[in-house]
Amino acid sequence: MKTIDRYIARQYLLNIIALVIILFSFIIAIDLSLNFDKFMALATKRGMTPEGDPSTARKLLLTIFLVFDYWWPKLVQLFNYMIGLIIIGAMGFTCSQLVRHREFVAAVAGGISLHRLMRPILLVAILVTAVQAISFEYIIPNIADLIQRDREQASQRRLESLPVRLVPDGQRRLFYARSFEPEKKQMLDVLIIERSPAGPATRTISATRALWRDGGWDLENGVAESRSSQSAPREKITRILTDLDPVALKIARFSGYSQSLSWSQISEMLRRPELLALATNDNQPDAARDKERDLEVRDLRVAELERIRYGRVAIMLCNILALLAVTPFFLRREPTSMILESIKAAPLAIGGVMGGVLGASAAIPGLPPQVGVFVPALILLPLAIAAVTSVRT
Repeated sequence: MKTIDRYIARQYLLNIIALVIILFSFIIAIDLSLNFDKFMALATKRGMTPEGDPSTARKLLLTIFLVFDYWWPKLVQLFNYMIGLIIIGAMGFTCSQLVRHREFVAAVAGGISLHRLMRPILLVAILVTAVQAISFEYIIPNIADLIQRDREQASQRRLESLPVRLVPDGQRRLFYARSFEPEKKQMLDVLIIERSPAGPATRTISATRALWRDGGWDLENGVAESRSSQSAPREKITRILTDLDPVALKIARFSGYSQSLSWSQISEMLRRPELLALATNDNQPDAARDKERDLEVRDLRVAELERIRYGRVAIMLCNILALLAVTPFFLRREPTSMILESIKAAPLAIGGVMGGVLGASAAIPGLPPQVGVFVPALILLPLAIAAVTSVRT
């Protein structure tokens, strides 16, 4: 890499880091100004000692720690959706610096084309996009529990116990539990209702504890009782096989948890489509209508997961294409007002990046989700080609 490439790449990378720090600091400052009392009350509660309330200095340090602990997982997730605007904004600042100091003029006068000067910027943008892909696949799934926390759960390393309210599995059994502990993969005070094809309950299985292991739940003090025959004896049940694993329970509990799944986890869910009908139809007596609704819910969930999976690729592609689409506004061989050029580029940049995000989340009628998410990228592609070829150099 030549000296000029290293120089531009360093300036561009520093601007990206600066924008990330400024944006995230701004978000935390706004939240802290609105919820400072809540964090202080939580710090007082967490810092309580046998002697009484913590000192003011200790309380302040605990508050800073709680704010940081609560926000860093959410900022990692926000990074994945804001990086498109950040890399475009950083390119604007980098090119403004180069234009203001007449460095583009000197480079062009020395026989270096503006297209050649764009190469280090594009390489750094691709590198940052690769970090985004790594975050989607490896970082976000591992901190998904932390992202779902509310402010009162700051500093906790796992989700608190969650109730399980009549979640169905692939065999149409309904699972109920007083609490579900995702970290330990166990349920407490479990009730499992087995149903006939027509809908009514045929048998109930109760247990004080259920532990997930190798495709099923190990039951502690599990007892099965028939609902169709009063004279049928009670049976002892030690294990029940099901496709309703801890991941599916967390998806049923948190509507936004599916956004935190990795490509491999989504693929695993799609290999078990019967698991995706996370809805109960107890109010529908007709079995055919009940099955039809289950299929409809399953198809909607499949389409949603496909949009999430391929939408991430589409978002990253739209970020790069939007970056290329605004290059004529910033790669200038003559000095000009970069503020005016930034104002002109803003609608295209925001539209391109937000189009990728919206295309990945909204269904397009008549198109499968694997294709629909790439519609914004297909629109941006000719614009990016036209923009790059129109740079005067």
